[in-house]
Amino acid sequence: MARNLHRFGMDVVAIFTAGGPQGELLKRRLARETFTLHCVDIQDDTRQSLAVTERASGKLFHLVFSGPELQESEWQQCLDTFAALQPTPDYLVLSGSLPGGVPDDFYGNLARSAADRGTRVILDTSGKALSSSGEKGIYLTKLNYGEFVDLGYSGPRDHPSLLGAMKEMVDKGLTDNLIVTLDADGALLASSAGEKLHARPPETRVISHVGAGDSFVSVLVHQIDSGRTVAEAFRYGVAAAAVKVSTPGNQLMDLDKVESIAAKVTIREHE
Repeated sequence: MARNLHRFGMDVVAIFTAGGPQGELLKRRLARETFTLHCVDIQDDTRQSLAVTERASGKLFHLVFSGPELQESEWQQCLDTFAALQPTPDYLVLSGSLPGGVPDDFYGNLARSAADRGTRVILDTSGKALSSSGEKGIYLTKLNYGEFVDLGYSGPRDHPSLLGAMKEMVDKGLTDNLIVTLDADGALLASSAGEKLHARPPETRVISHVGAGDSFVSVLVHQIDSGRTVAEAFRYGVAAAAVKVSTPGNQLMDLDKVESIAAKVTIREHE
């Protein structure tokens, strides 16, 4: 996500943890980047997950292994590193599930601290970290349908029902804006401005899902930073995910193509 945002022209700082041989490999690869990096060294090993495409069937398999355990001093250093950033960032993107050893309310506490500094917090996580983060201070939350169900939704999957439940979360102040992605069916948005929208991309040939969620969020943030409303940026996020799944690798390289696909995204308003 940091690579995408930097490629789009934004000034980016990435805070990450690294440990063991894979952590050293991660640091060497990131050393090639030209944006600011803050590495928090950890005792446990950084994991390496794999995406393998079976050529005969075209199926993509994700091999996701157990991640590292962080010591209290290590996750606390992550908080301290963010607190020391100057000037205060305009946005804080909290991305990914929490490592073992990190308290469930880590993102929630960090979000409140960031919001107190005037930073807009974008949350893209899952599991206990998600259920413990739904407190005042989060500008926008992006979930997939499964994560929304894990958060407690048990109603039907039709758009009006989903949007009604999403709007209730927004009205309760758990997040200012909530997006739920629906794979090929696009995504839903319930906003603090009262919008309830469904955005659907044109039919897309899927090559790789890897990086689609990060592409969605990175383009969304870029568009908001460029002055678009959340509803306008939402259209571009859906387009970015569609462009990413149609290309190999895990990076979004072609903003011009995102612009082209965004024009083909259909938006439906719900009352």
